[in-house]
Amino acid sequence: MARFQTPQESWKEQSGTVMQVELSKLFVGKTNVRKTPGDVGDLVDSVKEKGILEPVLARPMGGRYELVVGSRRFEAAKIAGLKRLPAVVRPMTDEEAIIVSLVENIQRRDIEPEEEYDALVALMKVNPRAYGTVELLARAIGKSRRYVDDRINAVEAVRTIRKESGPGISVRQAPHQAERREGVLPVKHATFLHRAEEAPAVQELPRRERASKMKELAETIAPLPRPEAENVVDHFVMAPQRPVEDIRKEVSTLRAVKLEILLDPRVADGLRRAAEERNTTMEAVASLAIHSWLRQQQYT
Repeated sequence: MARFQTPQESWKEQSGTVMQVELSKLFVGKTNVRKTPGDVGDLVDSVKEKGILEPVLARPMGGRYELVVGSRRFEAAKIAGLKRLPAVVRPMTDEEAIIVSLVENIQRRDIEPEEEYDALVALMKVNPRAYGTVELLARAIGKSRRYVDDRINAVEAVRTIRKESGPGISVRQAPHQAERREGVLPVKHATFLHRAEEAPAVQELPRRERASKMKELAETIAPLPRPEAENVVDHFVMAPQRPVEDIRKEVSTLRAVKLEILLDPRVADGLRRAAEERNTTMEAVASLAIHSWLRQQQYT
């Protein structure tokens, strides 16, 4: 198992040789979890004014150096016109390099969910015995099982929608509201999609209809606050044949109405069992049942 297993075992605390490495000999390889450096404009200005204040981390690879941590500093240094970069150089296995890169970027809050997911999958492949379960992955990167579960479920849900319905849906750590209106989901919203995809009533839909519905659901909940988004999903899994927009309007209306109802024990037990079978909440089941009855009686 790799030596770098928790945030406390930082690469900064490990031994290594600090070198001034020529930029032409550095490259971003497969173990670096960041696939794109993002916007480095502010960092370029800082590098031009103060230089590189913190060395990057690299490992020797056949006369060159593979960057493990510091891809944004590397990109900023190139744009700023630097010729060399301070680097801690240390031999590392693929396993060690992935863990260090992953933990460092998580600590910096400098990684997007899909990059994180790819790194977690890479860890599972490079050493299934050490990282083959969610619990082992969580321990390796110093996070909770819920944290790892959320990242895996969120990305898999979004990628399933993209595979079935084409581009347009994505997941980011903290998308702006304008991005969310274009179908970019926060992580928690994307986990709601995973829950919907797994619901038995949704799985029973024909494949094309299910794909269309899931994309419509993703676009609908992306801009919504978390509680409202979750509520829409809970109502959707109860009746996935209904238009998603109708469900959203219904949920929006119900937000303003709070009812306190004393239920017959048999009714309460029926609601509980229905909610468990459909993987949703009792409130969602009750809301749908009331809505269906009102519609049958032509009150709505």
